[in-house]
Amino acid sequence: MIIADDHPLIVFAITKILENVKELQLAGSASSSSSLLQLLQEISCDVLLCDYSFDEEGDSDGLQLIKQVQELYPHIKIIVLTAHDDIVIALRILSLKVAGFISKSSGEFSDLPFVIGQVQIGRSYIDPVTLNALTLHQLNNGKGCENFVEVVLSEREQEVLRLFALGMTVSEIALHTQRSVKTISTQKKNAMDKLGVSNVVELLKAIKGLY
Repeated sequence: MIIADDHPLIVFAITKILENVKELQLAGSASSSSSLLQLLQEISCDVLLCDYSFDEEGDSDGLQLIKQVQELYPHIKIIVLTAHDDIVIALRILSLKVAGFISKSSGEFSDLPFVIGQVQIGRSYIDPVTLNALTLHQLNNGKGCENFVEVVLSEREQEVLRLFALGMTVSEIALHTQRSVKTISTQKKNAMDKLGVSNVVELLKAIKGLY
């Protein structure tokens, strides 16, 4: 995999997290869109962990860069790691069918080995904070509520919804989180009650409609 980010500390932190994961091999890193495109010409990779925008003057904007990489290297699974967590930007990025979206403010760096593993087997990933915001946005628009009040899901409720969005069953989530099936079922029900969703199909349809 390749990391593309113009913040050296971010690249260092990600490298330290991934360096001991035997299943992953870091092939290189880039600090600008131009150096990324050059690196991709020289090195083959299956996953690209890429910032949305780079500060270097003349660099492509985020959407343009993602589209360019997808056109040139359609086999590469792109995970966007960005500080731009505005809902409109998130929707634009997800509309490009990227494999994953992680807001830097979500604090999901420690989960990167899991996220990359999910992406490698063909699943999609959205960090819990962004997933919560997108779910509320989709439900709001889908129901046409003018006075929609945002609800706050607990971290564990967000985690359950995130794993459901990845296609995991209640039993698989229980095993993955080391919690009981009953606990996971309760957290799923509580989250759905808060969101006003009557069944899992409605929730997954709202989330996966973004892809």
